[in-house]
Amino acid sequence: MKQVLFAFWLGCLTATPAPAENQAEFPGRIEALRQADVANAVASIVTEIHFAPGQFVRQGDPLFTLDATDFQLQLDTERANVLRAEATLKSAAADFERLSQLKERGSATGVQVLKAEVARAFADAVRAETQAALKAAETDLERTVIRAPISGVIGIPQVRVGSYVKIGRGPLANIIALDRVRLSYEIPYVQRVDELDIEDMRFPLSLLDRVVLNIRITDGWMYSEQTRPDNVSATVDSATGNMTIWAELANPMGQLRPGMRVTVLPQIKPAPTGD
Repeated sequence: MKQVLFAFWLGCLTATPAPAENQAEFPGRIEALRQADVANAVASIVTEIHFAPGQFVRQGDPLFTLDATDFQLQLDTERANVLRAEATLKSAAADFERLSQLKERGSATGVQVLKAEVARAFADAVRAETQAALKAAETDLERTVIRAPISGVIGIPQVRVGSYVKIGRGPLANIIALDRVRLSYEIPYVQRVDELDIEDMRFPLSLLDRVVLNIRITDGWMYSEQTRPDNVSATVDSATGNMTIWAELANPMGQLRPGMRVTVLPQIKPAPTGD
């Protein structure tokens, strides 16, 4: 019986469904479930903006292009450095091989061979270093095209063409995914606990699987998707005395947008009966 009462406290009806006009209801709001900031990893001048505010973008779509002149020059330099390092390594390896053969015939000393081996190892290390620098230069050049980190609706660009963007500045734009959103609503905590004489509050989530939430957008518009609450806040708002309850909500048509106010109509599913 305590479980049924606690489910009601979470925003449900009693175990026996009541008429629709007597159904408990709570004000709710739609929030973003997933969103991402668009940021730059290299500093340069914005040369192009590839989207309009409110546009749907897909993950990987180009959003901003930065001036790549300096990064292309750096890439060309690192490519030349790799070629130079590979040539040096090839020469050092040939010297080591030649001196090793001469040592076998008694025409070179062990010290000469050792020096040649050290020179070859050093040349190999330099080549590895230049290859790493080349990879970093390639990455920096790729980063001059800033792409969408997630799919969703993008907001207003926070820079203009011609702006110089530093690393670590605020986001260039924000993307909000709309395929799923978060629903939150509040219930009067102390009032419900007192009215329903609830004692054990340690594991409220174990009771949420029987609660079904319907969403009313306007008096004549019931949202087509149902959901279930999946989390409750650990604290009570000191100003209102309310506890917040959250639920994920499918939004395949993108009708629900963060910031919307809705009405939450919770119901409790009958407890399963044994055979």
